[in-house]
Amino acid sequence: MFLKRFLKRDVNSTSGVLFTKIELPGYDIAVPFICRKCGTCCMTYIPRFKAEDLMTISRYLKWPPADLIYRHTEGYLKRIRGKPEPCIFLKDQKLCRIYNHPLRPSDCRLYPFSYGGTDADCAAYLEHARVVEALLTNEKAFEIYDASFCPNPDVRLIPAAKWPEICRTLRLSNASRKMIRALLILNDVPLRSVLTCIRLNR
Repeated sequence: MFLKRFLKRDVNSTSGVLFTKIELPGYDIAVPFICRKCGTCCMTYIPRFKAEDLMTISRYLKWPPADLIYRHTEGYLKRIRGKPEPCIFLKDQKLCRIYNHPLRPSDCRLYPFSYGGTDADCAAYLEHARVVEALLTNEKAFEIYDASFCPNPDVRLIPAAKWPEICRTLRLSNASRKMIRALLILNDVPLRSVLTCIRLNR
């Protein structure tokens, strides 16, 4: 019952998931980026918006349009001048007010891959990079893509015989349980390999 709940999800594509895709001879490994919603990225970055998009967002947030446009313009100008402030859409709990809104900018949706592919201040990205590096340690031939420019987001299945090695690598990289779970789901892991990974990562 636990394993059915654990794997209950459509996992045939990386659609809507931030990831790094490692293309190896014969199979792929999709390594998810697990946002911790800590708000660190929003403390010094404010994205650009078109005026009409800000009008739509002001209705969504029930903020006076002139106030929203003024606050956004001021915040954006401070960022350009090298004195960044927190994004105006960041709430007290370090969550984004427009996180699920369709007008949330692609720079934010694709962070940290939209941020030059790295951010040393982001603990989630550091874990992600550590796992990717660990999975590539003994590989000689590979291609690597991230969610911002992967030409084919579908993932070729990992052979069952490779899972014990991948699970050991995850353990040695100190991957969090959330990372391991998301990686297993995203890569459509066979049930037997789930048990192997759970056993190896206790």
